[in-house]
Amino acid sequence: MQINSIDFITILGYFLLIAIIGIWSSKKAKAGDAANYFTSKGQLSWWAIGMAYVSTGLNSEQLIGMNGMGYQVGLPLVNSYLNAIFVFTFLIYIFFPMYLRNGIVTMPQYLGARFDKRSQDVFSILLLLSYIFLSLAVVLYGGAKLFEVIYDVPIWAGVLILALVSGVITIFGGMSSMVSASVLQFVLMFAAGAVLFYLGINKLPNGWQDIVDHAPGGFHLMQELDTPIMPWHAVLFSLFNLQLYYSCINQSLVQRGFGAKTEWDTRMAIVFALGFVLLRPFLEVFPGMIGRALAETGFSEFIIKADQIDNVYPLLIAKLVPVGMQGLIIIGILGAVMSTISAFLNSISTLITYDVYKKWINKTAEDKQLIKVGKWSTLILMLFSVFYAPLIGKFGGIFIYFQSLSTYMAVPIATCFIFGMFWKRTTPFAALMVLLIGIPLGACIQYLVIPTLFSDATIRAFSLQNFYVIGGITQFFCALLMLVFSYASAPRPVEEIKPYLWNKSMIRLPQHEKERPIWQSVELWWAIMLFIYLCLYILWW
Repeated sequence: MQINSIDFITILGYFLLIAIIGIWSSKKAKAGDAANYFTSKGQLSWWAIGMAYVSTGLNSEQLIGMNGMGYQVGLPLVNSYLNAIFVFTFLIYIFFPMYLRNGIVTMPQYLGARFDKRSQDVFSILLLLSYIFLSLAVVLYGGAKLFEVIYDVPIWAGVLILALVSGVITIFGGMSSMVSASVLQFVLMFAAGAVLFYLGINKLPNGWQDIVDHAPGGFHLMQELDTPIMPWHAVLFSLFNLQLYYSCINQSLVQRGFGAKTEWDTRMAIVFALGFVLLRPFLEVFPGMIGRALAETGFSEFIIKADQIDNVYPLLIAKLVPVGMQGLIIIGILGAVMSTISAFLNSISTLITYDVYKKWINKTAEDKQLIKVGKWSTLILMLFSVFYAPLIGKFGGIFIYFQSLSTYMAVPIATCFIFGMFWKRTTPFAALMVLLIGIPLGACIQYLVIPTLFSDATIRAFSLQNFYVIGGITQFFCALLMLVFSYASAPRPVEEIKPYLWNKSMIRLPQHEKERPIWQSVELWWAIMLFIYLCLYILWW
């Protein structure tokens, strides 16, 4: 399909607006201040952080990949969002207090402070590789997939456009420009999602009931042990590794909270995000289920083959949204994509600047030098991604590629953070061994141990080749290794690591922060969110 002139002007205008925001934000930033450039330290309010957190998490891996899986798997995918009530609670009362009160800027920095330089270095390398080859590449590819399916724009061209505009935002404005752009993108993407959902529901003969009736495996969150992709035990296992890692240890997401004016702003931002996470399935899962329902109710143009699952969401836009309005929908979706790309570029450049350049190359570097390194890092990363991202299409669907590889990495890292925060006997040697062994251990369990010990029938019956299940099994053995290696090696003195051990005082806000009225209480709004989430679990169980 050729792009309509109205759609072209709309999309072009959006790209120009976002670029202007990046340049404008750069002029507002404090010149030569590295903390301001990378984290907007002390400048951001709760609502801006909350919007940025949500819009960063809502990326093309979610929009393209999750909707494709929504078409194929159905309601169980919504567990990934309802789990937020658990992992966001950990973020509010465990992880953010630990990070903020210890001046943590990068996630590897915590492992360095809690354990030693070796663990920090290994985690830095793992994180950089995952962002470059996994997260950033997937988001760029997913955004470019929209242009390919709807307007026949080659993947490489779509990747180039997205990388260039996102690079301008990040290079010139740093964190401030991303948060400014994220507020606009937050509004656009939810508006676009609402329009597409309405058009899909309106086209179904029986509306919502058709989604329920034609949901793969039935309209239930919890599925049998042999259910593909997300059986009930996979939901449980992923909570303590991939879900925990993604929400509480993910540099690109967590970094948004480091620029808060106060710790209260950070906490309230995450509670605020909890409210909008409830709407994300209507953007990221239900449209795919609408596509499945349309295919089942006589609309043959929505019949999708298994190897074309990433085409579901772009196809919905192409078939449901009138020409001339598609540009409005696409810029809403691009808002999510651009926000995430910018966040990844900023996070990677932060890691390179602080955990590589300042640590290994120039320990006395001043702020201006750090900012310069960060900008050059962003530019090089952007150029590399333009060449690598198009290759994602050769690895199968976005969802499987991203989720499976992310789980491999999340397991050892999440295990180190959990033990590091809650068990003072955990030793630097144990953490290092788990970080080094964890990923190859997962591959060994999947490809050697399980096929050798269990029959094909048993593997199918218990979903033992499911990457979430393998992640849970691997984490169990990582925990055992952590115990064994910790008792076999010497721990650091408690006095040295005490600030990096969680304690009950972190539940409360710091004493120096002012008291707030009850309607501004984090606990009040958290309790309201908890009630809503539990009601949804009961309703859709």
